[in-house]
Amino acid sequence: FDAVVLAGGAGRRMGGVDKATLRLSGERLVDRVAAAAQRAGAAGVTIVGPESAAADGCARVREDPPGGGPLAAVAAALPFVQHDWTMLLSCDLQQPVAVCETLLVSLREGDDVDGIVLVDQRMRHQWLAGVYSTRMLRRGFEVLGDDHAGLPIKLLFAQARLREVPVADAIAADIDTPDDLAQATRLNLE
Repeated sequence: FDAVVLAGGAGRRMGGVDKATLRLSGERLVDRVAAAAQRAGAAGVTIVGPESAAADGCARVREDPPGGGPLAAVAAALPFVQHDWTMLLSCDLQQPVAVCETLLVSLREGDDVDGIVLVDQRMRHQWLAGVYSTRMLRRGFEVLGDDHAGLPIKLLFAQARLREVPVADAIAADIDTPDDLAQATRLNLE
């Protein structure tokens, strides 16, 4: 599998801060997620975002238009994907290692599905904590066409057969606000 780390968000709830470059226990968020994907066995990792999100050992590309949202980011990364499965990860996951491990365990179960997506305790799909058939992702973009900037990412999965994997909110949590970062820092130190 290959991994795509989405790092081009505006960080509005963080006061416009580039979340990819925020630090948790001394490590940039984007580096934590990229390293978790690499440790999980990703053959290649592509980061989609500004130059500030670049990480060692990873390809980097910018979505078109910049800030165009997750669909634009995935579309920009797909030319770099070479394997049958693509793990989509947000750069601000609080527990990227647990997310990657959970996805891989589920993928190895071998069901006939187009992808696996984590679902939190409130039954919200965590689209950027999932692993998907690369073929299905490409088909999804064929259906959506080229004008997808700003559209919700769930449209990409409208025709997909997905296995939903329920997880605790703590596993699916990301870092959207200063309070989230403070909580993640506390948990990381315990």
